[in-house]
Amino acid sequence: MTENPDRIERTLELLLYAPLGVGLFLKDAAPGFVDMFVSRGRAEIDRRHDDVRQHVTTARSLGQVALAFGAPKLREKVGRTVGDAYHRAEALLGSPASNPAPARVTPNVTARPASAPPVARPEPAPASSNGNLAASAELPIPGYDALSASQVVERLIGLAPEELDAVHEYEASHRQRRTILGKIEQLAG
Repeated sequence: MTENPDRIERTLELLLYAPLGVGLFLKDAAPGFVDMFVSRGRAEIDRRHDDVRQHVTTARSLGQVALAFGAPKLREKVGRTVGDAYHRAEALLGSPASNPAPARVTPNVTARPASAPPVARPEPAPASSNGNLAASAELPIPGYDALSASQVVERLIGLAPEELDAVHEYEASHRQRRTILGKIEQLAG
């Protein structure tokens, strides 16, 4: 019979005293737990907020770079494509002697970056006995002789290998600008 009172007392401890003890413990410890959970939640929110702010700053910076450098590059590429199309049409149809190339101005205007000053186009020199003017007119870069080395280097990107060879041959036989020749060798590479 001694087992029965122990079981009853044990059951009474588990059903009555244990929940009461847990409740009192939680009453005393709850503010500390709540503060711990709140501070942990706040730290997690702050960390994620900083991550989002960093991503937004990075995206904003990339957008500004794309706007600053993308538009001039796009304008240059479109100008080069229009100039190539004009050059190829001129090659197919022949050089129009009666129409002195007013359309040539358009590719050069669109090919020039917005920040670059207008390039003064020199009057076409009469063709010499070795045909220098005719040779520069056949290059894939319109107005080649009027361009500076840096302007030519910008326009070399995207040219086909045979077009690069033509520019290299012309430059090597005329002004021999090392900047242009080096860039062509790098691109042909």
